[in-house]
Amino acid sequence: MFEVNDKKRIPAKLLFLICALIGAVCFVGIYGIRILDVTYVDWLRVNGMDLRQHFIGWCRFRHDPWHFPIGLIDSLSYPDSMSVMYTDSIPMFAVLFKLLGPVLPDPFQYFGLFVILSFALMGGFSSLLLRRFVNDDIICIIGSVFFVISPIAIYRVYYHTALSSQWIVIAALVLWVYDDMIKSEKSRIIYWSLISFICVGIHSYFLPMVGMILAATIVTRLYLKKTNFFYTVELFLSFCVSGLINIYILGGFYGDTSPSGPGLGTFNSNLNTFINSRPVGRLIPRLPLWNDFQEEGTAYLGAGILLLFAVVAAGMVFRLIRKVPEEAFHTNKIYGRITVLLVAVSIVSAVLPNISFNEKIIVWLPYPQIVEKLLGIFRSNGRLIWTATYILMTAAISFTAYTFRRYRFVAVPVIALALVLQITDLSETFEDRFETYTAFYETGTIWDEPEVSEFIDGKRDFIFLYTDNDITMQTGYYGYVHNMRQNNFYFARDIEDKVRQNNDIYFSELDNGNIRDDAVYVIKNEQYEEHRDYFDGLGADMMPLSDDHMIFKAKK
Repeated sequence: MFEVNDKKRIPAKLLFLICALIGAVCFVGIYGIRILDVTYVDWLRVNGMDLRQHFIGWCRFRHDPWHFPIGLIDSLSYPDSMSVMYTDSIPMFAVLFKLLGPVLPDPFQYFGLFVILSFALMGGFSSLLLRRFVNDDIICIIGSVFFVISPIAIYRVYYHTALSSQWIVIAALVLWVYDDMIKSEKSRIIYWSLISFICVGIHSYFLPMVGMILAATIVTRLYLKKTNFFYTVELFLSFCVSGLINIYILGGFYGDTSPSGPGLGTFNSNLNTFINSRPVGRLIPRLPLWNDFQEEGTAYLGAGILLLFAVVAAGMVFRLIRKVPEEAFHTNKIYGRITVLLVAVSIVSAVLPNISFNEKIIVWLPYPQIVEKLLGIFRSNGRLIWTATYILMTAAISFTAYTFRRYRFVAVPVIALALVLQITDLSETFEDRFETYTAFYETGTIWDEPEVSEFIDGKRDFIFLYTDNDITMQTGYYGYVHNMRQNNFYFARDIEDKVRQNNDIYFSELDNGNIRDDAVYVIKNEQYEEHRDYFDGLGADMMPLSDDHMIFKAKK
């Protein structure tokens, strides 16, 4: 590692700000400025099911009463409550802006602001990470752009919006490599506890990634005898307790909904992921996957980073042939060894339990049921490969700078050329994103049709007498605008059992001739056709809602 206090270098804080600004500019270049308008919300209602989930979750959370735990939403799974964590609405921002709700316009959205902030922080923290290994500020600035436009982040933005905050992983890496500059053990505990708290406040999937990096920090300190066993236990427990406290505060443990989900091994990473340009690149052929859900483990490095690895490899071969002696790159080789171990742990945890290459499964390692249930908390385990991805990106840039350490006039152009190649590789995705998020949308719901709107006027509740999530998004937004509740919604955790239990109560009421005066009931056409005599015998007012649905209510 190079010294970071070299007086000839840009001050670290200034470098952070410069690269944060570059990150924000990159955001505007890719996504435009329209979505930064906090009152413009139509784009959130048309661009993907998950994005709609995030937005509607925020809308309903904002207008529902406060509870403790403070993250509960009442009106999307009524009469039960669910945490805003399970709508992936970026809980930390949701709570902050709910507090400010009385002075905010309505409608209001923070998702544009959140992602531009994430881009800025990605630029800032990645520059500090590179600064620890690269003795050239220009290379640090150019290199930070690779992180800002990383294929992982670009793929996640406005798909799983909270997961676009990849800067959390980079910030944890910064804490590790700058650990020797943290002046007190108390400060170290505060930093790691804070980042754990932030992980949960944005998306809890960042916890295991950051936890891996904390483990690397602890192992490094123990090996170098800079700490003792009892302090490392205190540090680790502080990290865990901080995250658990925030989960509790936000309602993640509320009710009987299991944090574990099915599908472990379905959402893992493919061994081809580092070179597979699917779904964002265009210069390198896209490779097949065992199943489409393995895109959750997307970790494509990009053509530019792969070029840098080729340059580094060529440099190693050249030095070997010419018998040029290596110079020390690290002040202590333990960092290199632990880094290799960390990359290995990240990859293994992401590709198991079934190891696949392209469409072929190489081996499937079954877990005991209790282990599978525990790991099911992070069932999309393919995401855990992101730690390895960013370490590899750091290595590609820093080792290229090392290869040309005596020829700066070569190093800077080579890395700049690789960045141009990286941008070219992702250019079609950038163009698609720009077109999508600068477009103007006019939106509506099936409930806005005049005849339907008149039919449900004055009602308080939507009661879905089935468990599917086919029109719950449209209903969620209409209900937000018209102050109506519903009993079913698309959450990040399955609530089918709860919906089914409540529907048993509703059907029991209907069996006794009791149709709630304040409710409109939703059924599928196939339900009606299968039980026509039952529904006709209710004596309710009925009308078609769509080609697939009917609604009914109590007669006046």
